[in-house]
Amino acid sequence: MEHAEIISGAYTYTKEGFFALKLLPRWIILFLYFTIPILACLLVSSLILQLAALPVLTGLLVNDNYGFTAASLSGLLQYLAVIISLSCIFFIPLIQGYCYRIAKNDRAGMPDHTNLWGLFFSGWRVNLVILYYAIPMIVISLIYAMIFYYLFPEAGLYTTVDVMALESLIAVLVTLSYVGLEFITMIFVSLFAFIGLVHLTRSGSLAEATHIRGIAAVIKKIGWYDYILSLIIMSILFLLVTFILITLAQIFAYNGAAIVILLGGYLFVMIPIIVFFVRYLAEVYNTAFVIPETDDADFDDF
Repeated sequence: MEHAEIISGAYTYTKEGFFALKLLPRWIILFLYFTIPILACLLVSSLILQLAALPVLTGLLVNDNYGFTAASLSGLLQYLAVIISLSCIFFIPLIQGYCYRIAKNDRAGMPDHTNLWGLFFSGWRVNLVILYYAIPMIVISLIYAMIFYYLFPEAGLYTTVDVMALESLIAVLVTLSYVGLEFITMIFVSLFAFIGLVHLTRSGSLAEATHIRGIAAVIKKIGWYDYILSLIIMSILFLLVTFILITLAQIFAYNGAAIVILLGGYLFVMIPIIVFFVRYLAEVYNTAFVIPETDDADFDDF
C-alpha cells in the first residue's frame, strides 16, 4: 500500500471540495449541520430544565440536609443541558449521513449535501453500526459499575468520579483495570468498526457491516500491518488538531466568549478534517479490491 499516495489523494479530494471561495457555501452548510442541532437542543433542554426541573429540585434539595443552593442547581442543570445538546449530534446525524455519502462515492467530486431526510436516514444507519460495535464497551462499563456498587455501596453515584476520596487501594486498582480494559477494547473494536462503516456504504447492508468474519477478510486483503499503520496516521493527525485546540483553550480558559468562539472555530475546521479522514479510510478500503498487476514482459531479448 502506498500510504503517501493515499494521503495525497485524500488531501487533494478535500482541497478541491472546500478550499476555494466559491466552495465556501458548502462548508458553511455542513457547519450548520453540525451546530444547528446542538444549539436547538441546547435552547430546548435549557428551557425545560430551568423552568420545569429547577423549581422541583429546589424544593427538594435546597435545605440544611443537602447543602445545595438554587444557583448551584441551576448551574448543574445547565451543564446537563450542554451534555444533552452535544448528544444531538448523534440523534440528528446529518454529518454522519454526509460521511456515508463520501465513503460510498468513489468519484472525484464531492457528493450532494442536500436532501436532509436522506442524510438523516443514512446517518442513522451509521449510528446503528457504531452502536453495534460499542456493545462490548457498554457491557464492560455496566459490569464495572456493578462491581463498584458491590464493593463500595456507601459511595453511591460518585464512586467512579472521585475514586481517590475512598482512600482505597482496591478502588484504585479496579479503576485502573477498568480504564485499561476499556482502552484495549476500544482499540480492538475500532479495527473492525472503521472498515465496517465503509463496508456499510459499499454493500448497503447492516448485516454485512456487522459481520465480523467478513470484515476481518476485508482487512486481511488490505493487510493488517498496512491497515493498522493507516489508523495510526489518522490518529496522529487527529491528535495534532485536538492538541492545538486544547492549547488555545488553556490560553483563553477564563474567557467564556473566547471559549465559545474557539469551540465554534474548532467545529468549523473539523468539517474538512472529517471529510479527509473519511476519504482516506475509503481509499484504504479500496486497496482490498485492487487486482495485483501481473508482469507479462517478454524476456526473450535477454
